[in-house]
Amino acid sequence: MGRSRELVFGGIAAVLVVLYFGIALRVGPAFLPPSSPTPTPSKPVSLVPLPSDPNVNLSGTIAFALRGDVYVLSGKGYVPLTSDGRSHQPNISSDGRTVFFTRVEEIEGKRTVDGQVVPAHLRFSNVVSRSATGGAETVVINGLVRADNGFHAVTWFDSPAVSPDSKRVAVVADDGNGYSDLVLYDAETGKQPLRLSQDSNLADPSWSPDGKTLAVTSYTLGNPRLLLVPADGRAAVPVTTPAGEPYRASYSPDGAWLVYTLRHEGRNDLHAMQMSGTRKDIALTSDGKSWNGVFSTDGKQLAFLREKDGVIDLYSMDLADALTGGSPKSAIKLTRGEGIDGASRPAWGS
Repeated sequence: MGRSRELVFGGIAAVLVVLYFGIALRVGPAFLPPSSPTPTPSKPVSLVPLPSDPNVNLSGTIAFALRGDVYVLSGKGYVPLTSDGRSHQPNISSDGRTVFFTRVEEIEGKRTVDGQVVPAHLRFSNVVSRSATGGAETVVINGLVRADNGFHAVTWFDSPAVSPDSKRVAVVADDGNGYSDLVLYDAETGKQPLRLSQDSNLADPSWSPDGKTLAVTSYTLGNPRLLLVPADGRAAVPVTTPAGEPYRASYSPDGAWLVYTLRHEGRNDLHAMQMSGTRKDIALTSDGKSWNGVFSTDGKQLAFLREKDGVIDLYSMDLADALTGGSPKSAIKLTRGEGIDGASRPAWGS
């Protein structure tokens, strides 16, 4: 399904760096810090207790990214799962046992310039999995692969999303040709890739509960829009939303709703769209600084990011009867201002 191409070792390193930061800027909401920002607390290295708030009643496991590392929140608090400062975009299996994420790698290599081999610095990313409780890591998809010509092909992988049955990983892959395409891989072997798009600019895949569809953000036509992409390779279907720029959609556990972020006139708020019937759309926040929402596994709560005074934190919110005409309860801040990665969506597993 793809064009054949050979990429020399390191030859597209600069392009990848530009593309990576370009995607981060257009996908993540832009916030300007205050003139005198609050000092950032030190990066947690051990258990951080959850707030002693009687309204904090979380079940399951939440994975999120904080200053280049993946953290896992469950039980009484959150702890770091990685400590390398190069890990981001976590996703978690539906049973909450395995966390998938991408890790940035750098290596000194070589490239061909004007017919001569010269040293080059290479950046790429791997998709990695690890038990939510720690232990050994597994590189599921390698971004550095030796090509037939003896050099290496490099790929920037982003936004891994494991399927509900944990057998496949959807990922956005950029191999330096100027596009970010949606590809499915075997979650155990990292092989048998199935390309679901060609020469597109996609981001943020999220599986439907039945494993038949992926919701993605598309930048192919410029401004972001939401698409539903069948996992069997059929044509994608656009999703109509209110005026603005929708991005980062994810399904409710029963598949009846999509929660997504709507950027409008510089404000970012969470919306929920009904996936059947009249496609009712409900605004869940109105502060203008909330984004990247995901449902809890029972569909009763939402985890999301919110910025206040130039600092991004992880919040949770009881939806109450918000989806049936009422209002959600007040959001509760779960982290302590340590600096959540604004471009990484949290994930919630059982």
